[in-house]
Amino acid sequence: ERIADPYESRRTSFTSGSLISGFESLITNTTDDPDEEESSAEFEVVRYQAFGLPRQNISKVNSNSSLEQRYHPFEDYVLDGGDDMSDDNSQEDLNTSHKTNNLSAFESAAKKAAKEHKNKSLVTEIAISFQLPSSLANVENREEQSTSGNTDDNTTTDDDTTVMLARRIPILAKFSPMANGVRYLALQYTPTMIRIAAVEGGQHHNTDKHWTIDISLDPNPIASSPKRLANFDLGSSMTFFNKGRDKENEGIITGTTTIIGGGIIWCKRANNVLDLIVVTTTSVLLYSINNEQMTKTQVVVLEHPSASFWYESQSKTLVVGSYTSNLPRNLSESISEGMISSENMGRGNASSPTVSFPIAVMSMKTLFFRGDSPTFQTLPTFAVGTLREKTVEDKGNTPSPQARDGSDNVTSDDRSNVEENIIFPTEVSLFNFYGSIYCVEIGSLGNGHGIGLTELDSDSSCIRVRQHKIENLSMNSESVSVGAIDNLLCIISRENKVTHFIDVADIFSDDRRVPHESIEVSELAEGDVSIYDEKISFLAPSYFLNTEDQGLLYQVGISLPLVVKSAPPTACIIPFLLRRKSSKDTIRSFVMERFSAAIEARDLSSLRQWLGVITKQYASNARAAKWDYESTISLLSKSSLVGLGRTADVNTASTVGEVMLPDSSCVETVTQTEMLQMILLPHAMAAVNDRNSEKLRFVSTLSVHYLIELERLFLIPCVALEMLVITLLLKAGEQDELTSFLSARETQRTITRRRRQLDLPTNNRLYSENPGAAAFAETLFLIATNSETEPPSSIKKQLISLGTVILIECGSTSVAVKCLLTADQISEAIALCSKRSKANKDTAEAKSMGSQAKDFFRVAAKTAKGQKESDRCKSFYHLHCFLKQYDPTCFSLDKRK
Repeated sequence: ERIADPYESRRTSFTSGSLISGFESLITNTTDDPDEEESSAEFEVVRYQAFGLPRQNISKVNSNSSLEQRYHPFEDYVLDGGDDMSDDNSQEDLNTSHKTNNLSAFESAAKKAAKEHKNKSLVTEIAISFQLPSSLANVENREEQSTSGNTDDNTTTDDDTTVMLARRIPILAKFSPMANGVRYLALQYTPTMIRIAAVEGGQHHNTDKHWTIDISLDPNPIASSPKRLANFDLGSSMTFFNKGRDKENEGIITGTTTIIGGGIIWCKRANNVLDLIVVTTTSVLLYSINNEQMTKTQVVVLEHPSASFWYESQSKTLVVGSYTSNLPRNLSESISEGMISSENMGRGNASSPTVSFPIAVMSMKTLFFRGDSPTFQTLPTFAVGTLREKTVEDKGNTPSPQARDGSDNVTSDDRSNVEENIIFPTEVSLFNFYGSIYCVEIGSLGNGHGIGLTELDSDSSCIRVRQHKIENLSMNSESVSVGAIDNLLCIISRENKVTHFIDVADIFSDDRRVPHESIEVSELAEGDVSIYDEKISFLAPSYFLNTEDQGLLYQVGISLPLVVKSAPPTACIIPFLLRRKSSKDTIRSFVMERFSAAIEARDLSSLRQWLGVITKQYASNARAAKWDYESTISLLSKSSLVGLGRTADVNTASTVGEVMLPDSSCVETVTQTEMLQMILLPHAMAAVNDRNSEKLRFVSTLSVHYLIELERLFLIPCVALEMLVITLLLKAGEQDELTSFLSARETQRTITRRRRQLDLPTNNRLYSENPGAAAFAETLFLIATNSETEPPSSIKKQLISLGTVILIECGSTSVAVKCLLTADQISEAIALCSKRSKANKDTAEAKSMGSQAKDFFRVAAKTAKGQKESDRCKSFYHLHCFLKQYDPTCFSLDKRK
């Protein structure tokens, strides 16, 4: 049976922004307006467009289909191009085609998507036209034409040059988000020059204004009209630059500083100011546009020339990487002075030292642009590529760091000439997981078998580093793709045809009980198309592009069933499941399956670890514990396991009743209510119905351990959990443990009450402070007197004693008297009423609750059947004396009419 691919093509809806952007320049005629002052200026009207995914809200695929759960446990959506599938085929036909054609999981998902939803094309999100100077809008293409002629046996040649105008394509074009009703477009024409145009705005906004930045002349923006080029006055610019300031201190080195490829970033700040971030080889320049004015506000000078940068738009985080020497200072000085050749560093000559680490690493500088413009936050500089080691093939031919400064594109020819243990920019990524930023380095350990994770914590202004080792996985950056899907780090290896899923929350957890290994998922069905084919390109963070024909674009998600099946059965992946974006019902079913498998295998060791992790996570959520105290009261009757004939249809695959879900703040926590309804109660009821004493004892041990884990973290177990523990110990025949448990509860209550009286601190709570305590005590009486449980006399006495104490503590003395009479404990009931006889209201309350004189008499008569004659006399005499004080009117005879 084939199992679905770990990725699932998923429908989506985008409300803003462009994931796929492009531009189109349409040729128009040059126009001059004689009424304008700039009528002599030559200009063109150009047009740019940006494309995005179609916005559609489509109903979910029916998840009740067994075929979908088997082959397609996900939703599919295909964008743009391709042949439409016929809608006449049934699900059975699709199943047959899978088996006949042996499709891969990815291919079958794509065909299902095309079958259910016809392919859509990209939509135009932005389409604008604006004016540009002709010199920027057009470029001259020169073609030389040669004509030959023969005159008097002498050959003559005339060279004619034809000049043709064509639309000029910028190096980079980026639309800004709308800010204060205006949209801007940044156009990079040279490695040093940027043109910023206001291209879209409302009636009250001026869009006839452009700015030009040329860092080779002046890093300050120069304003101009759309029809004219900026007027750079070189003399004044140099005078301004050199007046009291050094040009290098401003982060610009004339003739050296250039813009890194793609280094133009729009950033809308918290105070609704639009910033333009320009990343150069020597600095990071920050420009602000406010009130239709553009100014240079910040300059971050880089200590070393930058090689590449990474930007995460959601958190507005910029990381700039620069190559630096990794050699000790004495070796670096020797190389710089020519005493040691860098080419001999790895050859192991007797005259030169040998090092096993790379001679160059990448230094990373972090900038956060979350606050108001123009402020930003920085973190301590960290390095990547420091733990790599040289291999035998990597001896010699080590490039100097300066040879790669300013370049973030490395070709295969370059790789053949450099040492592969030096980190490349393509081996570093920046992702947002759970709202935190992580810098990811592939091939970080040894010869390239590790994943380096660096958490960039802006709140604590610190970084945290973890190294994750993956054996037998090639980390060649040309065959490995890195993505982020559902807050999971995905390592896709084409060479090994395997995908690794890493949850950073587990990797950075200090709890050793949490699995720190990656989940390995492989393609189980080979077909014509799979995610590991060369024609399928991965686009970070979560897209696949099929380049065949017109092209197909897939947005993918996680196939949770396959990921769960690929995880080791003993691994505690419960927190991992709770962090996923799937529906609560789906996640709940997986949690139940994992626990059920471990319970059936009697794997108490693994279950104890799981409960320890769950309770630790539960302890960190105060709202979940508060919600539990009240929600579990309704489970008291079920936790007593009395009258199971009414719940005979409950099995381990279903919950006990409809699961009560807390609010959104508790979605990543397994509450006590969920633990009871999903795990403990179904298995306890199944064991009682099946009369499986072995399983009953196992579930009893598991429940006791769960309660102990809660109390170890100073958490209060809910009343339903305490009741289930008592009932399971009783039904499993663990009389000694139950006796100890009941004694411990009474002792704990006594100690807590005494400490409260002495004003001493305590983490325990009195029963009167717990919601449902009175109902819990009444259920104790029910268990003690129920014919199904038939507890021994000693256990029965303890249950009654504990129940009585709880009711008195809760101020329910009349209820305690009634319960004592129900349990045929007349002496205890008389003693309790005698203590309260001085308070008339207590007596009245007892009568109103049904504890009348005749109730005492009936209990005395019932118990007298099993007493000796002397004991009967004492009992009735005691009753007579009590009733004369409790209700004297009960002895008066009615007068005859």
